[in-house]
Amino acid sequence: MAATIVVIEDDEPTREGLLLWLADAGYRTIGAATLREANKVIAQHNPDLLIVDVRLGGDNGLQLIAMAEHSIPAIVITAFADPSVEAEAHQLGADFLVKPFLPATLLELVRSRLSKPATVSPRRWPRRVVNSNVAAHVGNAPARIIDVGYGGACLEVRSRHDARLPAAFWLTLPGRVSVGMNLVWNRKSGDNWQCGVAVDDEYQPVWRELVDALA
Repeated sequence: MAATIVVIEDDEPTREGLLLWLADAGYRTIGAATLREANKVIAQHNPDLLIVDVRLGGDNGLQLIAMAEHSIPAIVITAFADPSVEAEAHQLGADFLVKPFLPATLLELVRSRLSKPATVSPRRWPRRVVNSNVAAHVGNAPARIIDVGYGGACLEVRSRHDARLPAAFWLTLPGRVSVGMNLVWNRKSGDNWQCGVAVDDEYQPVWRELVDALA
């Protein structure tokens, strides 16, 4: 049976072109223009591979990979050669490809990803919703923990600044417990930032205890 590939790209001509390349190569293809559409398609079709653009309107395509319930091989595509975004993609276990690229380049990468045995990235985590408001801080900025897992958390940081959150920072919880975190994705939401963070390996033991207490 042909592998199923979902292409998440908000530019319609680009999306349709990618779907055509992949269909001509014998793959079963499904397109999505937004993260919401992509989540529905993934839940319904359980694809073998994701090809996801970084910039999806006001969303970040890395969010889809970081917060997926199950590990799915992925190729991140973008028109901007940003080393920090590439590092984040690799941290999530995804390959990284800068547009424009030739069909042969994409198809070779697709074949390579599909030929690898399925593995679970250590940066993926099952989510556990925090049922109460937990006072936290990212640096000096107040933050709200939306959900947590043994690998990290989803946060809302109360900041009016438009500057991107730093790649690494301290998350301070009640009792002045601080844990080193690495930024996976972030996006502006009104006056706040929403972000996904992965706990630094050094702080895994203390973080697991905190997660059990929070969730």
